[in-house]
Amino acid sequence: MPPDTKDRILDSAELLFAQHGIAATSLRALTDHASVNLAAVNYHFQSKDALVQAVLFRRLNPINVRRMELLKELLARAADGRPTVEDILEAFYRPPVEAAMASRKEGRPIIALMGRIFTEPGELLASQVRAMMTGVATAFLDALQLALPEAPQNVLFWRLQFSVGVMTHTFGASHLIEGLARGRVQVNDAEEILRQMISFAAAGIRGSLPCGN
Repeated sequence: MPPDTKDRILDSAELLFAQHGIAATSLRALTDHASVNLAAVNYHFQSKDALVQAVLFRRLNPINVRRMELLKELLARAADGRPTVEDILEAFYRPPVEAAMASRKEGRPIIALMGRIFTEPGELLASQVRAMMTGVATAFLDALQLALPEAPQNVLFWRLQFSVGVMTHTFGASHLIEGLARGRVQVNDAEEILRQMISFAAAGIRGSLPCGN
């Protein structure tokens, strides 16, 4: 069954945002790609801002819901109420990595879109990402504080942000990484990517503690 008009607009917006960036994608380009008129976009989304929000929600919300589910399960089974840094990072990284790998097999541009979401400048995009990520960031920061109670909160905050950077680079530079790898690594192996990201980020989060104020 072919997608309805609203889904066709979302699919086209997702593809064009991933390829060209959100700011650089005009409504004219979007309507041409989706084979709809501007009235259809306005009917379903009212504005480009609302369309951007819908694209982000469609892709980020399921990832964040799964992150919170994994974190809740982890905290419930953690010995003495202290989860490991590695387990926290796995709960944070696994949902987007699995979504990205699935999208690659299905020919959807989620990897490139995720790279755009976290690296493209602009207050509109930043404000929407903040709205979707604040609760998740707070929950994972609290979990890291349980894992490393001796670490100052400001230090853990920065190290969590740097850990996000590991993920966004992996997504945003996926084609560059694939070209540089030259067969040395399997760039489509989700479990290998997770192992390497978790190992690297965990070492950074733990490094030289305690420090800061």
